[in-house]
Amino acid sequence: MFREHWIGGLVAYSTFFIVSLIATFAVPILHDSVSQGWNPTISPVTAPLKIIGCFAVAVLFGLWPDVDIKSKSQKIFYSVLFALNLVLIVFLQKYLESALLGLFAMLPIMSKHRGWTHAKTTMILLPSVFLLIPVYSAHSEWSRDGNLADLLNAMLEWDGLMDALRSGVPFYVASFIGYASHLHLDGILFRSRKAQRQKARAN
Repeated sequence: MFREHWIGGLVAYSTFFIVSLIATFAVPILHDSVSQGWNPTISPVTAPLKIIGCFAVAVLFGLWPDVDIKSKSQKIFYSVLFALNLVLIVFLQKYLESALLGLFAMLPIMSKHRGWTHAKTTMILLPSVFLLIPVYSAHSEWSRDGNLADLLNAMLEWDGLMDALRSGVPFYVASFIGYASHLHLDGILFRSRKAQRQKARAN
């Protein structure tokens, strides 16, 4: 279902994008008190590269759950992860980040097909990495000094925390929508009666 999944992610996010774009301009017209930049996922000042990035993320996350089995999705993701690791090591010299990425990359292969990668909880939690990256990028030194409690306190006391989280929202939404489209096409998110009967017969 490689073709169905990438098309599903693209169609799902395209639908969201169109609705969100219309709402972005319609709401301030209907309500004068609302500013043009009210929508964190799409705003008039959103850079074209950011929009393209969100579409790419949605398509990739529409494929990602099948990384736990030998498939085209697995080949694509491990190629991307290899390239990211290469950049982290050679160009950025971020060895800790590279090690964590490599550790994470091993987890899907160690699980059974349609295990945790196809869980609804993962669909909600995994995209949150896009909320954490801007925070970590702004203050990566937090991870070098002190313990976890010091890290959390520093984050909560940081004035720019909400702005950093807000900058990651578009990518969180895109990845969530792509992930949801995959689970829906697999009959997991909103399981139809047909899918339930097929599962019952398989058991």
